[in-house]
Amino acid sequence: MATRLASFDKAALAAAKAQVNRATLPPGADLRAAYTQFLSSLTWPGAQAFLPRFEKLAAETGPEELELRLGHYIGTARRESR
Repeated sequence: MATRLASFDKAALAAAKAQVNRATLPPGADLRAAYTQFLSSLTWPGAQAFLPRFEKLAAETGPEELELRLGHYIGTARRESR
C-alpha cells in the first residue's frame, strides 16, 4: 500500500491528508497531554519489567521488522517478561 500511495501525486496526497487530519486529528493540547502520559507510563513497574525484553527483541529483529509486526513482538515480549 505504501508503494502505491508513493506513486500518487504529492500535492493530491498532501491535500487528502490535510482533510483527514482536519476531521480526525485531536487538538494539539490533547496530543501533548497524551504524549506526556505515555512518557510517564514508561517509569511504571510494569513497563520497567517489559522494556528490557522488548529492547532486546528490537535489537534482534531490526526496526523495519519490528514496525511491520509490532503487535506480534509486543505480545512476545510481554509473555517472556512474566
